[in-house]
Amino acid sequence: MKTKTIGSLFVLFAIASMAAAVPSAYADHAKVVVENAEGSMTPGCEPDCFIPATATIDPGGEVVFTNNDIAAHTSTAGTPTDGPSGVWDSSLVMPGSSYSVTLDEAGEYPYFCMVHPWMEGLVIVEDSHAAEEAAAAEEAAAAEAAAAELAAAEAAAAEQMTLSANDIVISVPESADANEVVAIDVTIGDSHVTYDIVATHNGETILDESGVHVHTGEGSHTTSALTAPASDDNPIDVTVTFQGFGMPGDDKTGPIGLTSTAQVVPEFGTIAALILVVAIASIIAITAKSKVSLMPKL
Repeated sequence: MKTKTIGSLFVLFAIASMAAAVPSAYADHAKVVVENAEGSMTPGCEPDCFIPATATIDPGGEVVFTNNDIAAHTSTAGTPTDGPSGVWDSSLVMPGSSYSVTLDEAGEYPYFCMVHPWMEGLVIVEDSHAAEEAAAAEEAAAAEAAAAELAAAEAAAAEQMTLSANDIVISVPESADANEVVAIDVTIGDSHVTYDIVATHNGETILDESGVHVHTGEGSHTTSALTAPASDDNPIDVTVTFQGFGMPGDDKTGPIGLTSTAQVVPEFGTIAALILVVAIASIIAITAKSKVSLMPKL
């Protein structure tokens, strides 16, 4: 099975899993039972002296504090530092007994045991359906983003695999004289790419770089100084060999080994220039002898 197919199935499976998990998230938060941890009458149970240490209910929901320990405890809204807040206070709850409180206002309610102040807990009152709907929407958005990212990666991979020699752009000057250095620019795509570049002239290698890695697909190079002018008979030959898309150290993708070439020669060849000069001189000479005007008469 192709990587593209496997990746697509993975994303679809992730989306389906999120959708399947949503209904179970809408559990009834109308009532939560909180128990005292066994042995919580002595320090060491922190932070789970109340189980669960954090309870979440809907507005109008009920929290039942059940004492399964062998010592009496309280459930008192507030903190050991600031003292009781006055929202509720169970007074002493004897072993085997319980106390309940109903909370209508959304918010966070810390509480503690006044007899054993290291025992602390938290009740959160919130509209669980709204929160879970928001969470489900976030999960759906994350799944959609993952699918879009996968599609973009697959499109990029497809583009990389269809790379041709014409997609390797080598920019060189139109001419170069002796003692000059030559700037050569290479463009391959727009992402991480590795390639080799070699330039020769006058029987010498004037540029040889292997394993060149660029982050944006664009690289710039400079040859050593030329020992002779570039000409029709003695051009600068440039060869770029593609070595793959990908980060350094990672497996490379694309048609590795693909090459592209370019030449630096005078914009108007030497022979062509001589022919043009001779032709112009001949026309001038013929015109002067025959006194023939090349301009049309009006």
